[in-house]
Amino acid sequence: MIMKKCEDGFRSLRTKALVSRKLSHSVSVLFLAAALSGCGAGGEGGEPSDIQTTARGEDRLELVSSCTPLCSGSCTPVQLAQVSGLDKPILPVGNDVYFAGAITYEASYSYFGRVSRQGGSSVLLAQNLQRPPTLLSNGTSAYAVVPYPRNSGLGHLNEIKPDGSITPVPGVDGSRSVSITAVDATKLYALDLSNETVWSTPLTGGAWTQATGPIPNTAGRSVRADNTHLYIVADDVAKNESIVWKAPKQGLATPTRFITLPGSIVSLTMDDTDLYFADRTGGIYKASKSSGAVTRLASTATNLSITVDAERYYWFNGAALTATCKNGGGSQVLATVSAPPARIPEVIAVDAEGVYWRNSSQIWKVAK
Repeated sequence: MIMKKCEDGFRSLRTKALVSRKLSHSVSVLFLAAALSGCGAGGEGGEPSDIQTTARGEDRLELVSSCTPLCSGSCTPVQLAQVSGLDKPILPVGNDVYFAGAITYEASYSYFGRVSRQGGSSVLLAQNLQRPPTLLSNGTSAYAVVPYPRNSGLGHLNEIKPDGSITPVPGVDGSRSVSITAVDATKLYALDLSNETVWSTPLTGGAWTQATGPIPNTAGRSVRADNTHLYIVADDVAKNESIVWKAPKQGLATPTRFITLPGSIVSLTMDDTDLYFADRTGGIYKASKSSGAVTRLASTATNLSITVDAERYYWFNGAALTATCKNGGGSQVLATVSAPPARIPEVIAVDAEGVYWRNSSQIWKVAK
């Protein structure tokens, strides 16, 4: 194996057993190794986790492919906002990045705001809320779910439009808890913590309908939805296990145990084919949506967050905000922070324009 240590991690070139008397194959290997020397940015790159996928060369050599470096190989972090008490996922929509948090939970000091993607002064859209909103996106539309809107002018469900307008969705009531929620193209889902059932209501407003049966002897943590299924993360505290349960969205099905890991699963996210999540021991994982087979991607994460786009997954490796190619082509350090955010989930967001992250008082961006 020929292995080159790049600034953004390791990329490797490996050959199959070839039957040849020619030294030209060795020359080809060295040439291909040199061709792979275009590493991503970052002077303090962490090693990518034990992932390796390959693309076949014309002479039957296998080489590790790479996705194109972000920021043309040199990323510059920009601070967008300074806001105390940030503790909810951030969400880029239109020209802005939306955020929520609480100065304290002992009184009604929660807030909801936004800042331009280009930086500048942040704006608070609602203050003195009893709890901060949860910000959700289905890839096309974005929403703010407000557990206790009171006299804020917001509803329980509010559409955030690309032009910056925020429109309460009429007819969505508070008869179900909306503390743990998810959206798909047509519905809002809420996890009922009394029995871990999932309920749904149309994004256009309407009555709540039970979507799944109960999950006994567990404590629900999160719910996610794709085109066909719901995925519920629930902990079995007595056994020190965390389980991803899976259920079809139609037919009021009882969820089935899909993935089981020791400890606690956090930051569940997904793409078209796989689930991605973290645990509290520094592990980053993916699991096939079809089979449930789990692959550990990393064991050195210093934060409980992971998010994905079409090409990469994003995570904190030590002090380095790291983008790792899903195809195994290597990792790139996007930013080195003075101290990674505390061990809390869901602090990273990504869209076509940039990668965003927060700590308890700042929002940052790296333009792709």
